[in-house]
Amino acid sequence: MLVKTEAILLHHVRYSDNSLIAHFYTREYGRLSVMVKGISSKKRSTKFSYFQPLNMFRLELYHYENRELNNLKELSLSFIPKNIPGDIYRSTITLFISELLYSVIKEEDVNRMLYGFIESSVMSLDEMTEGISNFHLWFLVAFTDYTGIGPSPTALKDYCFDMISGQFIQSPPSHPDYIEPRTSAILNRLLQMPADKLGELRMSGEERSELLDKILKYYNLHLPGIRQIRSLQVMKEIFR
Repeated sequence: MLVKTEAILLHHVRYSDNSLIAHFYTREYGRLSVMVKGISSKKRSTKFSYFQPLNMFRLELYHYENRELNNLKELSLSFIPKNIPGDIYRSTITLFISELLYSVIKEEDVNRMLYGFIESSVMSLDEMTEGISNFHLWFLVAFTDYTGIGPSPTALKDYCFDMISGQFIQSPPSHPDYIEPRTSAILNRLLQMPADKLGELRMSGEERSELLDKILKYYNLHLPGIRQIRSLQVMKEIFR
């Protein structure tokens, strides 16, 4: 069936010199794998350079309900980022986020609110001028809501975060999987902070790296099977 949908690129692999398999998260159909042919052909407007992490597209494709691979008919960029491609900080963040989404989002997930969240997040990252170094942490915290593991912020004065129960508590639990108070306070702020206020959050490179490790551990505790994120070390080096 020939269908049209908006899509965000999560991952791609070269299939041959002239084709690739792209994994998209689409507004209408959830995650789809699509065969893209003719990327090196002068007659086709589709270019290999389009396939950058989290780029957003309008797709026209042959969608098959009972097949893993769909065939592309036409493709065009629906949003052309101005700042992400030439900025190592923003482009590294998009690579990191795309790896996480590719690992977490399953084929059966159709969620227009999630699609809208990812779409608006990419646009915010491209436009923002302050707080870029905290954006990946904000995204990870905000994305927990869409995975069903999102914690609620706390009004407690002294607390730590229990990663097993997913709750802020006043006393450390008996197990080792918790976040100590100083880092828990940053997590609590991120739960309540919009992306355009990230410039107000002051963190050292060490604090940023520690919180990143803790959040990813929280994901792994509650969402088993997440692939290792290859860009993680690059993220730590850039934002330390």
